[in-house]
Amino acid sequence: MSFYFVINARNVSLKDEDLLSGFFFENGAEGISEDLKFNQLDEEYNVETVQQSKKYLNIYFSKVPNEDVILKAKSEFPEINFSIEKQENKDWMAEWKKDFHAFELTKGVTVVPSWEKPTAEGINISIDPGMAFGTGTHATTQIAADIIKDLAIEGSSVIDVGTGTGILAIMAELIGAKSIEATEIDEVARDVAKENVVINKCGRTEVLDVQVDKCQKNYDIVIANIIDGVLVKIQKDLIRMVKANGYLVLTGILDERESGFLNKFNFTGFKKLKRIQKEEWVGFLYQRV
Repeated sequence: MSFYFVINARNVSLKDEDLLSGFFFENGAEGISEDLKFNQLDEEYNVETVQQSKKYLNIYFSKVPNEDVILKAKSEFPEINFSIEKQENKDWMAEWKKDFHAFELTKGVTVVPSWEKPTAEGINISIDPGMAFGTGTHATTQIAADIIKDLAIEGSSVIDVGTGTGILAIMAELIGAKSIEATEIDEVARDVAKENVVINKCGRTEVLDVQVDKCQKNYDIVIANIIDGVLVKIQKDLIRMVKANGYLVLTGILDERESGFLNKFNFTGFKKLKRIQKEEWVGFLYQRV
């Protein structure tokens, strides 16, 4: 078992930040991080850093720092509060994998980590999330899966907007969709989704390198599992992609924001077929009429 050591420096003024960093790097520090505060700017959950007159820094050492170094730091920076803690080194990816096991995404569909063997009957989706967001355990993904599973999807064309690791797109192919495209704004997630498509031998699914504003096709089913602010922002693209009598699956809406979302999204020409809530999250199925 190995350890690392962290010197916590509180009450660091802006003028002392560079001096303090230089001092510790000269005395064996291997890294420094800052605890930041953020404000949410808008409904898309964009954030801005809150500027503070005093900072909280964490200084990292692979070996216990010399006591003289800490004493000298206290002498040279008397206004700063110092403390030290010892922490266990861990392989965080390995630790996370210990707790991620196969689970039922929706009835008859099981998500299986790529490092485990499928054991459940029915459809098994093998997923390796890598460094991307999306294991399928989130309530919004399960809402979307419940809705998709109940659609007559066989032979349909599908687009999954904001695919993450590709779970919903892969599921769509495995339950019978004819052609599936997926978009994702995050480059790392796109690469992971492409890998998961290959792992699941999905030859009819393509993860696109363009976003919805560049997608000129129309689809039988349009899936968007994204936060409500983004759904509102890209609603024109989502709406125009739905074929006549096609379906629009929208998830990622907090129940406390549901009424605001429904007022901002233009559902003219659509009828609501279904509303599902899991935990504090809400999803909808609409059909173009």
